[in-house]
Amino acid sequence: MCAYKKIDTVCPYCGTGCVITCTVDTEENRVIEAKGSPRGVNNEGRLCLKGLYGWDYLNDPQILTKRIRKPMIRKNGKGTPLVEVSWQEAIKYAATRLKAIIKEYGPDAVMGAGSARGPGNEAAYITQKFMRAVVGTNNVDHCARI
Repeated sequence: MCAYKKIDTVCPYCGTGCVITCTVDTEENRVIEAKGSPRGVNNEGRLCLKGLYGWDYLNDPQILTKRIRKPMIRKNGKGTPLVEVSWQEAIKYAATRLKAIIKEYGPDAVMGAGSARGPGNEAAYITQKFMRAVVGTNNVDHCARI
């Protein structure tokens, strides 16, 4: 017999703060359903399509992998394994690649994307400022634009 547990959590998508009630099969440790929680002040028991169906990835063994806890790069190019590196090396590598892409393809070949989840408005502001003032493009997107 399956053992089910209902767990309230906050939707990870747009940052509105909708409350989701997930039904979890505790024997298989799988989410089997998500519904809007009546406790949700913002969503009043309703969910958008992302909230209703966006949890499927949790049960997909092809997507769900161990978390990366240290910076990693592919030192020998595409298709080679990731290697742990220091933060300094990872930042230098990312900056070098970004400069090379901008030099070869122009600043509009790069895009910055922000999220309402996490550090808040300051991160969104600094992302758009970096893309416009440093990179030289208006290619900036953010989930709060809708």
